This record gives sequence, C-alpha cells and structure tokens, in this order.
Amino acid sequence: MDAKYHMTREETLFVVRRNIVDYIWKSARLEGLAVTYPDTEAIYNGMSVQGVKVSDIVAVNNLKHAWQFVLDMLDEPTDYSFVCKVNRCVGGNSLIILQIIRLSVRLTSVWAAIT
Repeated sequence: MDAKYHMTREETLFVVRRNIVDYIWKSARLEGLAVTYPDTEAIYNGMSVQGVKVSDIVAVNNLKHAWQFVLDMLDEPTDYSFVCKVNRCVGGNSLIILQIIRLSVRLTSVWAAIT
C-alpha cells in the first residue's frame, strides 16, 4: 500500500522547520506549560518574555534543544540510547518516564518519516 501523502526527506524537513515553533508550543501545552504561541516563538528566538515562569522558559528551551538534536541525528538509528538522549534534552536529566515516552514517540515518528 502506497503512502497517501508521501514526501521526500527534503520536503519533510522543510515542513518540520517551517512548523517547529508550532510543534514546540503544542508539546508545551500538552505538558501543562502556561505559554502562548507568541511566548513560545519569542523564547525559541532567544528573547525574554514577561510574565512567564522561568521553569516554563527552560522547558520550552529544552523542547527546542530536543528538536534540534533529532534534526541533527537523522542518520542515527532510533534505539533505546537515542530515546534516552532525547529525554535528556527534554527533561534536563530528570527521570520523568511519561515525558520520555510521549516526546520520544512524537519525535521518533517525525524522524522515521524523514528517513
């Protein structure tokens, strides 16, 4: 069975890079962070944001670094070690197992679509 919306690796990377702030914002909202899309975009671009807790800014930056890590490692195998490295990016070495699974599944599914 052929994929209905098959994209090349380059096309998929273009879509990911074009929508990365949206992906980070949606992940942040799923994690319960009180950030708006404009807040997320400002944090992503390295700007300061008034009225956002430092822990939320750190979490958004961790999500950004996780995405950067995945995009930098496209040619690496998706195995347990890879998932643990993604978790370290997201959780700052915390041991939140559900967070590992949720984000790793999202990122590895994008990774699998790209490769």
